[in-house]
Amino acid sequence: MTIATVILAILAFGFLITVHELGHFCAAKAAGVRVLEFWIGMGPALLHRKFGETEFKLCLLPFGGACVMDGEDDETAAPGTLAGAPIGWRALILAAGALMNFLVGFLIVLVLVLPMDSISVPVIESFADGFPSRGENMLMEGDCLVRIDGYRILLASDVSTALSRGKDDRYDIVIQRDGQTRTLTDVPLAPANYDGVTRYGLNFGVKEINFTGKLQNAFYRSIDYARLVWISLGDLVTGKVGLNQMSGPVGVTDVLVQTAQTSMESFFLLIAFISINLGVMNLLPLPALDGGRLLFVLIELIARRPVPRKYEGYIHFGGFAVLMLFMLYITCQDILRLVG
Repeated sequence: MTIATVILAILAFGFLITVHELGHFCAAKAAGVRVLEFWIGMGPALLHRKFGETEFKLCLLPFGGACVMDGEDDETAAPGTLAGAPIGWRALILAAGALMNFLVGFLIVLVLVLPMDSISVPVIESFADGFPSRGENMLMEGDCLVRIDGYRILLASDVSTALSRGKDDRYDIVIQRDGQTRTLTDVPLAPANYDGVTRYGLNFGVKEINFTGKLQNAFYRSIDYARLVWISLGDLVTGKVGLNQMSGPVGVTDVLVQTAQTSMESFFLLIAFISINLGVMNLLPLPALDGGRLLFVLIELIARRPVPRKYEGYIHFGGFAVLMLFMLYITCQDILRLVG
């Protein structure tokens, strides 16, 4: 671990937070909503400067940030306030931070994909010697894998992900063969030793891609990142993983530092994943998060009247308190892992 990689990791984390808050800021300005404060980081302000109506702050702790808009929790829907903006604009302002994270994640992946001339595709080119599950009613060369136990296959890398999540070593696989879609049931697939390597024994084809193909590949990778976040959340809810396996800002920064020391390409891919992760997490319908505020906008749209701002404020304040306690717990876990 070097000082340079630590600084690089902190800057990367700060960049993603800045991008998120900038999304809110730009959408608010476009809607004519006054932005009172824009700050990056938490704790005491190291630098602050006022431009127009907005005070910009850079704070001591390089985690978190905020875009404070006029009228966020006011009952009075005055012009120039968030409460006074049309409901469509309010929804866009609240969602804009996450949308910026999605966009930045996609653009990072695209930049890394652009130099590629070819990619691996989920089309079986050949099998390892001794592979058992081949034949007319099993897998054949030329099969394009579409779904494995319901898991949509977008990239060749999705195959190992889908197989690793199986409950046993038998799968229902949807394929495209000779232009027709077929479903193969109870296909036995288990990792085995092929040529000294433990793997599933499937060899996938490679195809050349043009610019459109590169756009598609970057889009599919971004979808995969978002999907992995949802899978992780599902595993957390169902108890497949515990809270002690989660990482907060300290743990994520540590992983960024380690990744930067091994591969800059992997480092930027990790930044893309974290950016998309931030987008997904912020859209969860939980109090204090953007998704929680969007939920109240949806309730207002359905009920045709807003929930009293006072009560919405109480809910968000309670959610924020719980979130801070949760982050404190996760941060302590991160520190204990680092010390250990």
